[in-house]
Amino acid sequence: MSSLKSATNTSILVYKSYGGIGDIFFTIPTLYMLKQQFREVTYATQPRLVNLFKTHLKGITVIDETTTNESEYDTVIELGNYPRFNNDLEKQPQIVYHTHKKVKQHSIEHYKDGIVSEFPDITKTKDPYPYFERREASELFYTVHPGAGFILKAWPIDYYAHLIELIHSHYPKLKAKIIIGPNDPNPEPYFENTTLDYELITGDIDEVAHEVSGAQFHIGNDAGITHLAGAFNIPILTIYGPTGPGSWGAFSENVELIWGKRGNCNLKCNYDVIINCNDKVCLNKVLPKKMLFQLLKLLNKIFKSPTQLYILNPDFKVIIEGESYIFKSKDNEYLLEIKDFESRKFLANNLTDKDINIQAMPTQFNETFKALEQLDVFYPYPNINHNMNANA
Repeated sequence: MSSLKSATNTSILVYKSYGGIGDIFFTIPTLYMLKQQFREVTYATQPRLVNLFKTHLKGITVIDETTTNESEYDTVIELGNYPRFNNDLEKQPQIVYHTHKKVKQHSIEHYKDGIVSEFPDITKTKDPYPYFERREASELFYTVHPGAGFILKAWPIDYYAHLIELIHSHYPKLKAKIIIGPNDPNPEPYFENTTLDYELITGDIDEVAHEVSGAQFHIGNDAGITHLAGAFNIPILTIYGPTGPGSWGAFSENVELIWGKRGNCNLKCNYDVIINCNDKVCLNKVLPKKMLFQLLKLLNKIFKSPTQLYILNPDFKVIIEGESYIFKSKDNEYLLEIKDFESRKFLANNLTDKDINIQAMPTQFNETFKALEQLDVFYPYPNINHNMNANA
């Protein structure tokens, strides 16, 4: 066994002895980079992840980290964690990450840089993430995970309940599969709609992965299950509060995220700040209607089939003063002077409704409405029922 950076080595054992599930998924591209130099790459991981990774990591040997025999390998390395922190679980001194706090990039790239630093003959690749294979499900559903390994990063559970009900009101054929781990909050007590179509997923990581891999999209916090969805390239709607997306953002090809600190809190969070924060404005200020608005953006990216129905961006308040309509948000303010009666009547009537149906919109108001849509004041609901499995 050796930790030398030798081009003659043919087998390598790679530990990832600590860190969250998301951190483990971030290391996967480095395993494929190691194949540039090593004929056999073996990944030692947590027992609960062995079956999942054996199924989905192609050309990588996966073993239980508690049953390794290091003498069987030419080289053994410990990926540890980025950023580094002391941990008794470390099997070997972890490799060095020279880019720590120096380059603003995703954690995936930092792990790659660590491998290149350890093995100079390996070239850092720009290959896309080696996504796991998705499955084509027989039913139409999305997954929701309202929990987090560090629960103070989680959006309020009653907000999740309201968002699930909002989605159901617009897409009643779309089932919600709610992932509930042992210590996760459950939105069930907060539901008001007795006809809601949902199912609780309470099994192990293999059951969760099976459900996530067939979902139309996933909704979750800055948590490991969100990154599991990313590994399957599932479209993701996610919210970040005290921890920003930066180096740990969701990495599927289609992502819509909200970072609640923007415009609500200027504190720089560390562990002590987070556990002593009483109001959690970075999460509490993001209301379910705002998350629904971002979800529509995600769905329109995927399906590209808008309907006649639009939603008013909840960031905007509407002030009506005679012929003047003022659309005002924290960052922008737009003033419309509407002279013709039909356009004023259409706008006034629709702004009081649940949704805005443009089918009866006066022709003379079309260009103005399109301008407001481009300014993100209004946004269309996609028609997803006829093509939901387009990306499965």
